[in-house]
Amino acid sequence: MNVGSRSTVTFLPLRATPLGRLVTANALSSVGDGARLAALPLLAAVVTHDVFWVSVVAAASRAAWLLAPLIGTLVDRTPPHRSLVGADLARCAVLAVLCAGVATGRVPVAWLVPAAFLCGLAEVFFDSAAQAVVPRLAADQELERTNARIIAAQIIGTGFLGPPLGVALWSVGRPWPFAVDAVTFLLSALLLRGLAAHASAGRMEGGARAESGLAGLMRGTWVGLQMLAGNRVLRRLMVVVAVLGVGQQAVYAVLVVYVEGRLDLPSWGYGLMLVAAALGSLTGARAAVPTARRLGTARSLVVSVTVSALSYLVVAVVPWWPLVALMLAVNSAAVVLWNVCTVSLRQRLAPPHMLGRVTSGYRLAAWGATPVGAALGGVLAGHVGPGAPWAAAGLLLLACLPLLYRMPSPERPGGPGTEGAT
Repeated sequence: MNVGSRSTVTFLPLRATPLGRLVTANALSSVGDGARLAALPLLAAVVTHDVFWVSVVAAASRAAWLLAPLIGTLVDRTPPHRSLVGADLARCAVLAVLCAGVATGRVPVAWLVPAAFLCGLAEVFFDSAAQAVVPRLAADQELERTNARIIAAQIIGTGFLGPPLGVALWSVGRPWPFAVDAVTFLLSALLLRGLAAHASAGRMEGGARAESGLAGLMRGTWVGLQMLAGNRVLRRLMVVVAVLGVGQQAVYAVLVVYVEGRLDLPSWGYGLMLVAAALGSLTGARAAVPTARRLGTARSLVVSVTVSALSYLVVAVVPWWPLVALMLAVNSAAVVLWNVCTVSLRQRLAPPHMLGRVTSGYRLAAWGATPVGAALGGVLAGHVGPGAPWAAAGLLLLACLPLLYRMPSPERPGGPGTEGAT
């Protein structure tokens, strides 16, 4: 499938274009990430029966996002293919060491925390660099299509293939999940080595030479944060994505309790809801491109937030499990539409030499809001009622809609429409 062909979500063969390599590498890396996130808690539970340490290992995988702005600066200073390949090779090496430790029966819990953190750190590098390299490989009018394909690859890897693969391999033999994970990252790195010439073409520098050392790194990071805060569109999007994160986590943090308590479903009901959400995400990835082209970016963002809000409110009012599953699928599709549009918008708004910092800072706003959402969901469900987190999520999103009205749809930096967005 060529870049300009029909709007379908497919993965290109290894011989294919640079964009095909990028999509396929994202799929492989996502499978590895999904399998790792499933297998590491299982390993932690075997190594230590202390629930505290099991939770610490799980938290360490996501703690690297706190360093996202600094990582974005490093991504901006490094050719993107090197960040991508380096991130994959780093995860491959960590998992290979972990695999050897599991095979020999020598895996103290002190290994698991830094291993989880280093893999998470490499994941941040990879995701930031992957978004930064897309505008160098895709034409402006193809950004939505390309981002939809990458997001679909990530959904399939982390939502469908990776976790079941990790659990299945664990049942075969404990070293196997980590061995296969290492291989997926190695294959991804080999694919991405071919991006060097293409990713470097058209590379733009940000004027003055980047300062070296820690002070220069901090100043570069501050410049990126100022870019986010100073751009009216990006500033509004950061507020909305933070609210999206709060609402989504408020619901999902207590979803298992809601399904078994309020909906009175057995344990498989929770898995059913997660599958429904994942299927909705895939549907959203497929529908995002025609929707964005038909409605435009600004209207697509309004539709996304409105649909998400209404899906939460419907569940708050009508706790019927088939309807809840449907609303989770609809909500996930709307979130993917938001992601495709906002990723493409950032790629057009941010100068190429700052895209890593803009991407990382923006995603920190999304990830940083999730603990607040989890706490809010627990408090509301415990003190108000099981439907309260859903109602709160819906009302919070509706309150964000004024921020999205009259949102401009700018070209790339330097093109028409850019001045009105800053």
